[in-house]
Amino acid sequence: MLPSLPRKTSEKTLLSQGIDMVRHLIQSGRSLGVTEIAHQMALPKSSVFRILRVLVELGFVQKSPVSGRYSVSPKIFSFVYELAHQFGPNSRCEPFLRECAERWNCSIYLCVLSGTHSYVVLASGSSGSTFALGSHCPIYASSAGKIILAQYPESEWEEYAPREGECPLTAHTNLDRDKFFKELHVAKEQGVAWNVRESTASDVSVAAFVPEVDHSPRMAVALLVPYKDVLVHDREVLASRVRELAKRVAAETKSAPPAHFAVFTKPAAAVRRTG
Repeated sequence: MLPSLPRKTSEKTLLSQGIDMVRHLIQSGRSLGVTEIAHQMALPKSSVFRILRVLVELGFVQKSPVSGRYSVSPKIFSFVYELAHQFGPNSRCEPFLRECAERWNCSIYLCVLSGTHSYVVLASGSSGSTFALGSHCPIYASSAGKIILAQYPESEWEEYAPREGECPLTAHTNLDRDKFFKELHVAKEQGVAWNVRESTASDVSVAAFVPEVDHSPRMAVALLVPYKDVLVHDREVLASRVRELAKRVAAETKSAPPAHFAVFTKPAAAVRRTG
């Protein structure tokens, strides 16, 4: 059973407000005063003071001793560094993923499913810079998202298909539900899924599922090549490579080898994960 979709709620905790405030400071691109933050985020100044004090103590935000204004602290990258190195199999997989990306002249992403999107948690290669970490797109426009979803019962695919009125990410994004379901059937049969310029117009990717012992299907590894160079890379070779890479990642995470035709379910009484 797929993880349940997150429920929308208007309730805000101190933690969620703190995360929102960090994001607001990042997106503003400049330092802000307490009054500005309170006005822009529609919060009482007393709440802003309290949240900023906690964020400063955590090292996520810094206060200028000259202007008294607040901005994101460089120390936040220590948290990002720890997260990138300690999340899941990252520390064990990064060395050989980097080696393969260099040898095959491509980029490699390790992706994890959360909600309706696939998120990049580890990246190597020319397109695998820091900027790739955390990037995400809907399942229907992601090779990783498609191959992960293909591991679930077909009865659950409907909820993650493109919906009427959705905006395409590129001119090549598929919003045809029937075509999407056909792609999932092919992915389940072949053990790989493709993304041909659907999330970014300049790239093509192919992904294979990575099973984990302690999790329902949620992880995949993807090879990414520029569309302009796709003729240089034989599709069958790319598919073969990503299948073997998925086996290697699974081995490094002490998981079973990929079962391309398997369909995974949970007992009806199992608690559904959120996220």
